[in-house]
Amino acid sequence: MKKLLLTGIGLLCSWQIFAQNAPFPKHYLCYRTSTPVKIDGHLSENSWKNAEWTEKFVDIEGDKKPAPAQDTKIKMLWDDHYLYIAAVLEEKDIWAYQNKKDQIVFLENDFEVFLDPDGDTHNYFELEINALNNTFDLFLSKPYRNGGPALISWDVKGLKSAVSIEGTVNNPSDKDKRWTIEMAIPFSSVTLGTKSGEIPKDRSFWKANFSRVEWQTKVVNGKYIRLENPENHQLLPENNWVWTPQGAIDMHKPERWGYLIFSTNEAGKPASAFEIPYEEKMRAFIWDLYYKEQAFFHENKRFTQDIKELGLSQNDIMIDSFSNIITPEASAHSFIITLDCPDKNLKVSVNNDSKINTSFTQP
Repeated sequence: MKKLLLTGIGLLCSWQIFAQNAPFPKHYLCYRTSTPVKIDGHLSENSWKNAEWTEKFVDIEGDKKPAPAQDTKIKMLWDDHYLYIAAVLEEKDIWAYQNKKDQIVFLENDFEVFLDPDGDTHNYFELEINALNNTFDLFLSKPYRNGGPALISWDVKGLKSAVSIEGTVNNPSDKDKRWTIEMAIPFSSVTLGTKSGEIPKDRSFWKANFSRVEWQTKVVNGKYIRLENPENHQLLPENNWVWTPQGAIDMHKPERWGYLIFSTNEAGKPASAFEIPYEEKMRAFIWDLYYKEQAFFHENKRFTQDIKELGLSQNDIMIDSFSNIITPEASAHSFIITLDCPDKNLKVSVNNDSKINTSFTQP
């Protein structure tokens, strides 16, 4: 959940980092299950055995930081009612003390789920869970960077979750192996903001990411305590290990999340490979312009509709050999950028509030 607060040069650096070209986020093909899934943390069903694991998690900032010291991986399934998520977290010291609903569990080690069903970076959901199977969930109408408040009173109605432990919890005298999370998230509880609230269709996708927060600790009087910097007594920063890298220590940039693709094929039966829709390639380009606008505003205290001030020499650019026309509109304190691809009958726009939309034009 961590809210990133940046000022001065830190903010400028953040905009500059995200204005750079980046590889497409990862994707995961989520297969259906036709058999019941018992949420007990053991993943014993055949459908779980047939579902594929993701790659091991990486540092939230990507390759410029060392690989995580302990492995994390996930797999997913779905049916007409639930999205099922399983996560395995290798851990030598399993600990958690927060045992009341909606405590801020990321202040200890936790696992976090981020879901944006319609991919517009607004109206998205966050769910956190610790080794005691205690959960913290919240809804954001828009990202923190755009003034979005966290609605902590919101709950994932009907959530089912379980945690199994290979080792012990809160026992520093031994070494543990791993903890496994299993959860079932009802579609009916996480469809606010979608067009119709229907269950996913074949080859449809959500934007999603998954994070593991890991703190450095010491043992004091038999209890795990987060480490501090001895010079200023500030807590040492936590490690953030994720499925697809964000490029900065901030999970609340939904445009950088990965693709959760739904397949109506049963787990274990192959499906055709996922191809990035052309619309998503347009969105990747327009996000680059969004961050350039924000960086320009930071330096000049106004937005611009001059493409040269955004680092472009012309307003006609090629994406996969198709022409796209850029049309920026701006006042001193707001902007909207539109990218129009006539050959695809597509328009993508993003505004200063980071709301992104796609419209289909008449041929």
